[in-house]
Amino acid sequence: MFSLSPTCSVCGKPIEKNEPIYVRMRYPSYRGMVEITAFLNQETIICDNCFLQKQHNHEK
Repeated sequence: MFSLSPTCSVCGKPIEKNEPIYVRMRYPSYRGMVEITAFLNQETIICDNCFLQKQHNHEK
């Protein structure tokens, strides 16, 4: 099976290994063990640069 690399939902930049990210998500309604990478593929991922830029623009 082909695995797609995760990308930032704002700028589209591929997310590198060990790169800090921010995830906007709802608390899951189900219980149990979940593979975190599979779970994150369904959520909105924002790279560190886009998140910090958004925070900086919001403060102005």
